[in-house]
Amino acid sequence: MVKHKNTIIIYEKEIKLNMILKEQISKSDIYEVYSTTEPTKLLGLLEKIKFNVLILNLNDLDQVLEKNIQNYIRKNSFNYVLGYCNEKLINIEINDIARKILKKPFKIINLLSELATLLNPKFSKKEEIFLMDHLKFLPFQKVLYNLKTNNKEHLTEKENKLILYIYSNKDFKITKKDLLSEVWGVSENINTHTLETHIYRLKQKLQKIESNFKLLNQKGLYTIHFEN
Repeated sequence: MVKHKNTIIIYEKEIKLNMILKEQISKSDIYEVYSTTEPTKLLGLLEKIKFNVLILNLNDLDQVLEKNIQNYIRKNSFNYVLGYCNEKLINIEINDIARKILKKPFKIINLLSELATLLNPKFSKKEEIFLMDHLKFLPFQKVLYNLKTNNKEHLTEKENKLILYIYSNKDFKITKKDLLSEVWGVSENINTHTLETHIYRLKQKLQKIESNFKLLNQKGLYTIHFEN
């Protein structure tokens, strides 16, 4: 039986690290790996190759390349992005494209572990979560669907992860530190209002799709509240 191969694209400007990543990932016969150190070649690969995971150094992104990748990912929701960066240079505004973020320096085995996790997600393409009797959440498709009104709201990667994480841990006390760590993969001491911005935009979408499903911040703890 021929094994199905997952296609991986690597974008890393540092030639030595690029070669190491490609060599290590290629050791597994379930991966077909492409790599480049040049932005223009990366965009060409994205257009030509149907890939499963894009691995990239987030510090190598300029605004133009970041925007092009974001647009491509939005159009092709079946793709994943595994990013890594220097913690001191991290800007979580631009990291909204990444499903998972590793901080340099990292061990290759940790990257391989995260890669395997992305390709074996907890939720399948057909998975449905009913947040309310009539409010359906499709995490793989990043969609909220109201069965009563037939209205639909599309979520960004981080909005999707926020709902999934908060709902999956609704019986626990969820702090800002938890969300920054689990959704963005960064530490609490980063000075940013990005979390609040994402929460605000997510609340606006929830208000449109179902006003009785609310995301609350009470004394620094994040919870969900709804009335069927």
